[in-house]
This record gives sequence, C-alpha cells and structure tokens, in this order.
Amino acid sequence: MSNLIFLIILFALAVIYFILGIYASRKTENTTDYFLAGRKLGLLNVTFTLIATQLGGGMLLGTSQKAYEIGLFGILYTISITLGFLFLGLGFASKLQELHISTTAELFETKYQSITLRKFASLLSIITLCGILIAQVIASKAVLASIGIDNNIIFILFWIFIISYTIIGGLNAVVITDTAQVLLIILVFGGIFIYNILLEPNIFNTMVTFTANQKNFIFNRSSFLDLLPILIMPALFTLIEQDLAQKFFASKSKKVAAISSILAGSFMLIFALIPIYLGIKANLMGINIPANASPLISILKTSTNNIVFMFAVCGIIAAITSTADSLLCAVSSNLSEDFNFSFLRITNKLKLAKYITAIIGAFAIISSYFFTTDIINILVSSYELSVSCLFIPLVFSIYLKKPNKNSALLSIIFGLFSYILLKMLNVPLHGVISVIISAIGFFIGNLLKPQ
Repeated sequence: MSNLIFLIILFALAVIYFILGIYASRKTENTTDYFLAGRKLGLLNVTFTLIATQLGGGMLLGTSQKAYEIGLFGILYTISITLGFLFLGLGFASKLQELHISTTAELFETKYQSITLRKFASLLSIITLCGILIAQVIASKAVLASIGIDNNIIFILFWIFIISYTIIGGLNAVVITDTAQVLLIILVFGGIFIYNILLEPNIFNTMVTFTANQKNFIFNRSSFLDLLPILIMPALFTLIEQDLAQKFFASKSKKVAAISSILAGSFMLIFALIPIYLGIKANLMGINIPANASPLISILKTSTNNIVFMFAVCGIIAAITSTADSLLCAVSSNLSEDFNFSFLRITNKLKLAKYITAIIGAFAIISSYFFTTDIINILVSSYELSVSCLFIPLVFSIYLKKPNKNSALLSIIFGLFSYILLKMLNVPLHGVISVIISAIGFFIGNLLKPQ
C-alpha cells in the first residue's frame, strides 16, 4: 500500500513537471530560447538551476555512500564542487557570460580559429555529459529498487515524463522545474534535519563524536590517493562543463552569473552536511546496507515514518531529475550547435533540437542497464576525460587574447593519450597527471610558430 501511495505522489510530481514544461514552452520560439532562455535569466533563476544541476545523485546518494564508508571525508566531492563555484564567482562565470556564445566548445572556433577542434571538443563534452546523465538514471533506478519497486515499465514511464518536458520547453522548462524541485528538496530534507535536531538536541555534540570516531572508518594512504581525484576533478570540470556554462550564457548580466555562482556554492556546502550526517549515522548505528542499496535510503527508512519516508524518496528523485534535465539540454545544445545536420533535411532548427533531445534521453535510459551502480566513480570517470583534454586549452582561451592553435591541439593530444595510457596502466591520480601533461603540451605548442 505504501508503495502505491509513493507511486501516486511520484507520478503526480512528474505530471506537474510536464505541465510546467508546457507552460515554459510558450516562451520558446527559436533555438536561442530553447537552449539559452533568450539570455534573460535573472539571479534567482540562475542560482536555483545551478544548484539543481549539481544537487543530483552524486550529491545526495553518492555523498551519503562515501560518508558511510569513510566518514567525514565523504564531503570531499561537495567541497570540490563548492571550490569550482567559488572560482566561477570570482570572475570566470562573468567572462563566460560576456562571450555571447552557445557552447564551451565554440571557444575552439572563436579563439583558436579551428572548426575541427570545436567539433572534437564538443564530442568529448558530449561523452562526458552522457556519462553523468547515465549516472543519474542509474541512481533513480537504485532508489526505486531500494524501496521494493524494481519494475522496468514504471522506471521507463517516469523517465519519459522527465524527457518529455525537457523536449517541449528546453532551458525555460529546465529552469522552472529546477526551481520547483530544489524547493521540494529543501523542504523535505531541511524538515528531516530540523526534526533530528528537535528529537536529538545534542545532535551537534553527536557530530563531535562522529569526528572522534573517524578512526573507525577505513582510511589509509591508498584511500587518500583514491579520494584526491574526487577533490580535484569536479572542481576543474565545474569551470568547463557545458550544463553549467549554458546557465551563464543564458544569464542576463555578468553580475548575475558571478553572484549566482557564489550563492549556489555556499548552499551546496551547507546542504552537504545533511547527507554526510545521515551517512555517518547509518554506519555508527550499524545499519546493514544490502548490496547496491543506498545508506541514505536505509537510514531514512529507519528514522522516519512511512509518509515522511515517501516524501524523502520523492525528494531524492527530484534531486536526480533536476540534474538530468540540465544534462539533457546541455548535450542537445552541443549536438545542435556544434555539428551540422543539414543532411537530415530538417529545416526547422528548433524541431531538430527537440528530436536530438529525445534521442539522447532514450540513449541514457538504455545505457543505464549496462553500467555499475557506483555513482561517484561513474561521475569522476566522466569528469576525467574532458578535464584531461579540454581544461587547459579552454581556460587559457578565456584569458589569452590571441591563443595559439598549436597550443590547443597539442594540449588535447597530450591530455588524451596520457589519460588513456595512464588509465590502462592503472596509475594512481592518472586524471590529475593527465591535466599536467596537457599543460605541458599547451606550452610546447605555444613555442611553435602559430598557424
């Protein structure tokens, strides 16, 4: 009976998101509206959609999972995201906003005068964003399975709703549904945390106890090397990822882009205390977590009643889908804006963009059946590919007036091949080392005669 009530709530929310998507579509007349909301987004809209973009399966499920395994160090992923937002707020987001472009890959054409590099950079971005999108779909499947709903039809129908409102309304739909989803998440998890404070007035003393009990969690030199990429890669990727940059391109001013980044980062760091607390608490209470299940789901099931638990699960699903719709829109923008599909003979670019969004959504659902359920590792592995190849040339293209095409080319080549080789050899910190090698390639290219 409780699962039936949950499904009713879940699909009621999905229908609401769909209706909001239809409402948002009234403002969508061309691809600029579809992908960039007419470049008119204000402070609150940009802040909420930035939060929603990062407040997904990695943040809630992944952070609580890591906290359950390694204690307070589980917050490293969120710290990394926060550092990325801080760098964006200190000027990088403003520079992105004033470029008046549609995708980060476009910089390779406008700054390096290379259409080929633009397409290659866009392809890497698409691969990365698809990996992150698949992680969100996998996370939603794990959540449903953890409460006893292991039904492919229900799973696919729900995602059809999510994909549909993104197809219909584009970024306008993403922004308006993101706002609703973030408010739901804050209401549900903020309420659960406040309830814990009222139920256990010594909760902050308990956190001190958690710190003292950190020795109970497995952590050694090997663990540190495994965790270092989690601290570094998300921060670097935050500066170049298309789904965040898309929000800055859509901002109505540089000031909006900068302030919204700082607000989003601050919120993420504060909110992370909730999954961290719940993950550690699940460990210290000795709650047994079934294989492929989430400690967050288990502790919520143990410490709340059925109604609160159902709304909490809906909040987790909202977090996942609020990230997924942004990723859908970002991948679609990369494909639509960076590649030529004239051979399809679809003259209406807006209609083509919607077709592409539908195909990407279907691809993500199908692909989710072929990957593991380790969400954080899927996310970090996805980040590493783009960061290893694109971080150095993209960042320098922002700050150099006339960057050298050879620099970008060698930077990508050095980064890509070193990443592949080091990963095959299972070298620790292979992603971080690849970024350094990519930087060496950039400086070598700068010594060569510009083309």
